[in-house]
Amino acid sequence: MSAWAELLIRHHAAAHADSGYEPLFGDAAPLERLDNLPSKIGLPLPRELRNLYRSVDGYGLKMDADSMLSPWLIVPTSELADFVSSCRSTIADTHENLSRRFLPFIDWANGDSMGYIYDRNGNLTDGLHMFMHELFRYDADQDPDDFFRSFDGSIADFLES
Repeated sequence: MSAWAELLIRHHAAAHADSGYEPLFGDAAPLERLDNLPSKIGLPLPRELRNLYRSVDGYGLKMDADSMLSPWLIVPTSELADFVSSCRSTIADTHENLSRRFLPFIDWANGDSMGYIYDRNGNLTDGLHMFMHELFRYDADQDPDDFFRSFDGSIADFLES
């Protein structure tokens, strides 16, 4: 078992043990899919995310077949391009440049998402960043700090918190 799988099992035990849902883990992502993702999402995959997907391609909760919610917290690579596109489309009309630089991979299943942001020069910014849809006003003058919150740390740090 990989360190990522062990970390996700600990995260599930701490965050979802009382939910009644068992954890759901995808198998390791194929290298070819990981190599093709940057062209589909328009951004490189950060090393940490690529390593996670090489070990576990998606993590979530085993839900009933008729559930209306996605079972995935960490969206699997097979669904990532569509997820990224959907999340970006929410802010694209008012914050087009920012939308192209946002790489969400965590689905909070409530309209919020979390992932990486690249700066205007194409460099990965520190930490993880959560888009909070309730705070977004569809106003081009709205400061992104009003609807994005940052977590200073890595994916592993976040899962351990």
